[in-house]
Amino acid sequence: MQEISPEKVSEAVENGSVFVDVREPFEIAEVAYDLPNQIQIPLGSIQERMSEIPKDKNIIIGCRSGGRSANACQFLMMQGYANVQNLQGGIMGWMDHGLPTK
Repeated sequence: MQEISPEKVSEAVENGSVFVDVREPFEIAEVAYDLPNQIQIPLGSIQERMSEIPKDKNIIIGCRSGGRSANACQFLMMQGYANVQNLQGGIMGWMDHGLPTK
């Protein structure tokens, strides 16, 4: 599984990558990634909501610290997604690098 550093995510999204936050709604309500056009799908709902994630784009998955997003990446790759990246450190790493939240 490929990983992407927090500093490279915004540029990747600007260039067409899709960011998927797999945290629970209460976690997102506390602190969220400040990224345009992100998709929020809790990890437990990935299987039934997979159709919302385009197969023809690079997909970046984020969570709190990188564990759940790694699981989501592995699942999507098993379902035929070729371009999937795990955000290193999740929202914790994102904030450690001083990147924007909302």
